[in-house]
Amino acid sequence: MLSLANVRTASGAAGYFAKDNYYTRADADRSGEWFGEGAAALGLKGTVDARTFEAVLKGNLPDGSRVGSDNRYHRAGTDLTFSLPKSWSILALVGGDSRILDAYASAVKESLAWAEKNLAETRLQHRGKEKIVQTGNLVTALFRHDTNRNQEPQAHVHAVIANVTRGPDGKWRALRNDKLWEHHTLLNAMAMARFRIEVEKLSYEIGELGRHGNFEAAGVPTHVREAFSTRRAEVLGKVAEMASRSPAAHDAATLMTRAEKAPAADRGALLDTWKAQAEELGFTPGDVIARANARAATGLGEDHGARSAVRNLGASVRAFAADFVERLGLKQGDPLIPTRLGNRPVEDVAAIHAVASAVRHLSEREAAFDRFAVYRTALSFGLPASIPAIERRVDQLLRQGHLVRGKGADKGMVTTRDAIAAEQRILAEVEAGRGQGVALMTPESAGERLQALAQDRHGLTLNAGQEGAGRMLLASTNRIVAIQGVAGAGKSTVLKPVAEILSAEGRKVTGLAVQNTLVQMLERQTGIESMSVARFLGRYAPLLDGSDRKALAEARSEWKGSTVLLDEASMVGNAEKEKLVRLANLLELGRFAAIGDRKQLGAVDAGKPFDVMQQAGIETSGMRINIRARNVAMRDAQHAAQAGQIEEALRHLGDGVVEVAEGAALSAAATWLELTPPERERTAIYASGRTLRGAVNEAVQTGLKANGELGERALLLETLSRVNLTREELRHAKSYAPGMVVEVDRRQRAQHLAPGRYSVVASDPRQEQVTLENERGTAFGFRPDKLRPQAERDPLRLFEIKPVTIHPGDRIRWTETDHRRGLLNADQARIVAIGEKTVTVTTSSGIEHELAHDDPMLKRLDLAYALNAHMAQGLTSDRGIAVMDSREKNLSNQQTFLVTVTRLRDGLTLYVNNARRLEAAVERNTGMKRSALETTKMLGDAAARGTGNTSKTKEPVEEKKLPELELSKVKPFEIGI
Repeated sequence: MLSLANVRTASGAAGYFAKDNYYTRADADRSGEWFGEGAAALGLKGTVDARTFEAVLKGNLPDGSRVGSDNRYHRAGTDLTFSLPKSWSILALVGGDSRILDAYASAVKESLAWAEKNLAETRLQHRGKEKIVQTGNLVTALFRHDTNRNQEPQAHVHAVIANVTRGPDGKWRALRNDKLWEHHTLLNAMAMARFRIEVEKLSYEIGELGRHGNFEAAGVPTHVREAFSTRRAEVLGKVAEMASRSPAAHDAATLMTRAEKAPAADRGALLDTWKAQAEELGFTPGDVIARANARAATGLGEDHGARSAVRNLGASVRAFAADFVERLGLKQGDPLIPTRLGNRPVEDVAAIHAVASAVRHLSEREAAFDRFAVYRTALSFGLPASIPAIERRVDQLLRQGHLVRGKGADKGMVTTRDAIAAEQRILAEVEAGRGQGVALMTPESAGERLQALAQDRHGLTLNAGQEGAGRMLLASTNRIVAIQGVAGAGKSTVLKPVAEILSAEGRKVTGLAVQNTLVQMLERQTGIESMSVARFLGRYAPLLDGSDRKALAEARSEWKGSTVLLDEASMVGNAEKEKLVRLANLLELGRFAAIGDRKQLGAVDAGKPFDVMQQAGIETSGMRINIRARNVAMRDAQHAAQAGQIEEALRHLGDGVVEVAEGAALSAAATWLELTPPERERTAIYASGRTLRGAVNEAVQTGLKANGELGERALLLETLSRVNLTREELRHAKSYAPGMVVEVDRRQRAQHLAPGRYSVVASDPRQEQVTLENERGTAFGFRPDKLRPQAERDPLRLFEIKPVTIHPGDRIRWTETDHRRGLLNADQARIVAIGEKTVTVTTSSGIEHELAHDDPMLKRLDLAYALNAHMAQGLTSDRGIAVMDSREKNLSNQQTFLVTVTRLRDGLTLYVNNARRLEAAVERNTGMKRSALETTKMLGDAAARGTGNTSKTKEPVEEKKLPELELSKVKPFEIGI
């Protein structure tokens, strides 16, 4: 693993890193060496001298120049600590195989050389503005250490990077180390990938695979690793006491449990102690080393599958490539895999497959992604490929056009040819529907009827934004339109009179939403009959291939001229949106309206088509006035959050922002528990992520039980918690762990798996083999890599077993849907009673159900006292209590913050670990996805020209030329603040 820390003092660092922390003099002599182009430019070569090292950390360089100021704090540097997994430390230090240490040191240097080339930056002043530029050089001192603070074997390398770098103008300046922090997991994966290749050359076997490219050595048992890892146990023990389980929390726990590190007085005695401890554990490191040497000597290599055998026997690359193709199920063809692999080096073949897996994985969730993310993901799949081979393969895909470079500010991003084509098809459908809509009346008469109906039946007056949206829905001549409304703008309020007018005119109106809870809310607030997007597409998407003309004619007769309203449209990705707009034209709808706020949470899947359609000029009505908030402070906070002004939003929340360094979830739960029952009904609890939500749920339930507000009887359930993986991740055995549950939705004939539920009994990532067991106890061999990579639907679902205890009075939510009984995913229910054989529940609609203890829906629930942002979007409550943690990097973003702040009418109490850090984290991270057309600047060009083909004929996008869609008749539109 790799950990980062800022060096606190130059003098302290010089003393610490130069200590004799080695069990042999030879290792000490090899430690402390200068590394990097920057060091070479300063004439720093060979062994690190402590005095020179301290001077460089202070900014005093050998050439006489000075970085920093004596009157201003100068950060000394950054310590990147690369640590070997415990099993390899045991083999190297206890077993005495120093080749392992050399292999790791070499791997670390390769990783650092890449960092120097790609991550080294500084700040320049350019025309009065600060500009960040790459420098391509670092001044680094490398120190090898071999023990942790508990005097246990732990080989690690400190790469101390001084806070100096030479800019393009030749001047030495302070190093901007932001990218080092941002990409430290990538650097670790790079080092481990190279290390793996090198130790496999030594004929060692690879054991358990971990995160960020880490892996253990086969043959070193878990109990031995744990016995030599008391330092890790201390850190994990401290993390268990903390509210967060994030990497930052682990770093904090490491510091909190850190004792002074004292050098061993007698290195020989320390080694003897380690050997004696290993012997007491019944383990001899020399046996593992001897087996590796024997395999190397006899040329047998690893005996764990064709891949390893081919590599170690030195057999033909063609056999290796054929094994990959056979195992990964690619015989049917894959555009990311060349048809001929036989003449390529083994590592290049592995890189080809690793990059293909990375692109498929990333493309499922993002239309465009950082190039470094491709590298990191490719390395994470554990194939024998190093970063140079992976970079070469990415460059090949860019040259071939399968990947496309971003432009301008997005030059570090890449997208795929398919993503560009998909977004162009969406915009083409929007354009094909231009002028094809049903205008029931003039805009003026539409406005008059809407206001009259709103006032007479509902006692309200629509504001200008609401009236404008209603006018467009009733009077536009375009089939596909958008309503962009800020959170709390009253989008649902205007839909009710619009639906009433449409019904009066004999027009069918249907609502769509991505979640069942939003479907229910849409129906309840507007009276519009609604369904989920998934249900609508499941029913009508098969018509898109044109094979069933009779079914198409019947569907068209049902839907022609009708209105379909898609609520919370920002949560729909490219794949679903393309089908929806195609169906809008195919079924000849009178109107298809996408309604939402493009600044709120986006889709889980790739793309942000609601935003893209607006940027490209779809007819859009803007609703920019927030009418939800009922007091000035709340309204101002929501307005600031909508504008991305996080500091101002927090200021308006005032005393509602409460700092709790640790235990914010407990504080939030306690605050809610102090409310009266009526106040609780008006107060929602929001948590930014799954971990915090679970902590709040558990704390609330514990408090209610202690207060005697829950029934005495308890029932422990083994629920199924979905493991959120991409289809590509489901194709790799390392995703499956014993104890997990696999649900097969449709027959896998090649794998002899019928639909049903299976338990994971064993998993061997090296063989890509998983053993499953059905409910009758029959075992099946399962090869995840045989699943088709090009499949559009998930062939199966993977779950972890999560124990949940329920009591009478508990609030729960369903995590699966049973349409027959009206039990809907994400809908809430309450436990009424627990009997000997049954559980009685009441749904949100007031329907009571009696479920047997073995009812499958009792495995598909969770506590529902707290909701996360994706569950909360579209919901409203009077007051709220929320928890956000700045250490949850991906969740501390502007979209999550916006949704949290804008759900409420009257007030919010926001518990945070550190307000200043949360503000900084949210300011940095918008949370917004990038579209393929934005990234390549094709979208801006098309919207700016505003001319193009208006033909309704849909020609397939020609893959090689990547034509840019030209839009005609672009109309002005408003964008919400």
